[in-house]
Amino acid sequence: MSGVNDAMAAATRLNEIGFVEFTTKLVSDVFDTLVASNLRQQQAFIELLQATSKSLTTYVNETKDDIGPGEIMQVLTAIAPRNDKTPATSDSTTSITPGGTITAAEADTINTALTITDPATNAVTNDKAAKAGAIDDKAIDTLRDAVAQRVAANKYTLLKEMVKLGMLRLVVTDGTIESGLNFHSYGSDYLRNNSSNYSSQQFQLKASAQTGSILSAWVKASASTAYTSVNVSTSNTSSGSNSGVDVTITGGVKINFKTDYLPLDTP
Repeated sequence: MSGVNDAMAAATRLNEIGFVEFTTKLVSDVFDTLVASNLRQQQAFIELLQATSKSLTTYVNETKDDIGPGEIMQVLTAIAPRNDKTPATSDSTTSITPGGTITAAEADTINTALTITDPATNAVTNDKAAKAGAIDDKAIDTLRDAVAQRVAANKYTLLKEMVKLGMLRLVVTDGTIESGLNFHSYGSDYLRNNSSNYSSQQFQLKASAQTGSILSAWVKASASTAYTSVNVSTSNTSSGSNSGVDVTITGGVKINFKTDYLPLDTP
């Protein structure tokens, strides 16, 4: 009964698993996650309001350096695509490249696309960033800076529109926290007997005879028999016990969300 006893002993140690502590942590972690998520949303709202409370000029000057070369190249390719004056050895997709040339019409198109007007001060910038003629390194730097300012201004305008619409936020309506414990303890004892028997019997008969043309005294005959019997018996006995414990702790969280818009643009 050693296996059964071991299983019973394991079952009495159920309290050592810490199921109560596990459930408590599950509930507290869910609560902390919801609070942290709400705080992150509020922080995003605050940062958005802070950004849009600045003037366009201030916002552009503070963020233009964050515009990457990939964004700048996309804009240049769109407003000043490669022309017939672009050096054949250049793989640039825009005419704004060393050794390139732009016409007066192309310069006007570029300036129109890059012009920025600050609604607060009516100040106009980048309206003369491009000039017709050959493109050198200085001209390229000027145009790249103008493009960065234009992209930053576009982002500022987008943020302003987002404030008018309100920010999309996640709101928890209700939820369910589930926690469960599956505890299984088992034990067994066994006794096994194996036996086998082998039996073999063999009977042999040998006979021989010799006669003449007629039955006479010369008839010769002989006979012999042999009998063999073998019996083998084996036996094997084994015994043992086994026991084990299988514990499964499960936890789950089901939360239902809804979305709404938080008004940010106050009258």
